[in-house]
Amino acid sequence: MQPDFVYTLTTPAGAQQRIPITLVEEHGTIAIPDTFTPPDWAELSYHQCSHCPLDPREHRYCPVARNLAYLLPDCALGDSFQPVTLDVQTSQRNYHQDTTLQRALSSLFGLICALSDCPHTRFLRPMASFHLPLSSDTETLVRTASLYLLQRYILNRQQPEQAISLDGLNARYDALNELNRCFTGRLRQRGESDAPINALVLLHVTAREMHWNLEEELESLAALFAESDS
Repeated sequence: MQPDFVYTLTTPAGAQQRIPITLVEEHGTIAIPDTFTPPDWAELSYHQCSHCPLDPREHRYCPVARNLAYLLPDCALGDSFQPVTLDVQTSQRNYHQDTTLQRALSSLFGLICALSDCPHTRFLRPMASFHLPLSSDTETLVRTASLYLLQRYILNRQQPEQAISLDGLNARYDALNELNRCFTGRLRQRGESDAPINALVLLHVTAREMHWNLEEELESLAALFAESDS
């Protein structure tokens, strides 16, 4: 079976890590073989997020941590600012860009989170379907707001009492921000490189900025959507 996504990171010296991601067709989560045994740091009770609604008695492993444990590179490719060439293959197109290891991993982490069955990341699932590696802050804002409003519109068609608005997006990003903050404790256990930690820090900053500046940033885009008088 062909993977749905393939992340390939290559250093200037030629060291390379290829990370294929295959989805379970029925519900779009990451396919992991039954033979895979996650490490201790992937258990739900290990540095469980402060706002996690899951019960360790019912869920042995954290959905995000289990996926990260399965997909993270086996060896450290360098420190955070190690130059890498990132190639991302999807079923629709390929992406190629020179970047840093921490930015490449941050993009990968964001995709993994969106594809994980975590109550705080499920709202990102549509973004994973239209994944844009290394997206800028503005691109992330436009994609997040647009897809969230589309989600609300579809829900409103089924349940007319549900408003079509961005009112709940700030709360979702507040929860995502806390998840990113808590996850650094898990990854410190790996101890190979600071790049995975700093990759999560980048996600943490993005979520925090989205939470604090949503209305302000949307206002800055208003001119793009203004109808012409002519």
